[in-house]
Amino acid sequence: MIGRELTSVLLSLVALSGCASDATVRSAAPEKTYVSRKGIDPMVSCLIPSLSRHYTAAAISNFRFVGQVLQPNAEYDIVPTDGFVNGHYIYTVNVKKAPDGGSVVSLYKGQPMLPHLTAAMENGIAACL
Repeated sequence: MIGRELTSVLLSLVALSGCASDATVRSAAPEKTYVSRKGIDPMVSCLIPSLSRHYTAAAISNFRFVGQVLQPNAEYDIVPTDGFVNGHYIYTVNVKKAPDGGSVVSLYKGQPMLPHLTAAMENGIAACL
């Protein structure tokens, strides 16, 4: 199991390669914002599999998340691979490098979603803080 998770994380990190972000969704206020002492790279590496695990458990379907580079080593968006509806990702998790070397994680909703699915996203983030 660890080998599969590590492979998934590595493949997700390879996907961190300059894809377009969902800036429209991020132009509104986030649902929640979290601050962590964890650096941006370890935070992104933790969030990708954590969000996939928590969301899949709540949705009863296999959902994967990938990272998109906005600014290398400074800002990333994490979005679902199959969650693009009406021109927006259903969720966008934005991760920025904090001035103290930690990270700031913001959860955005691009579509109205059931509360238990939003709770799964929040739990996926909390597991990495």
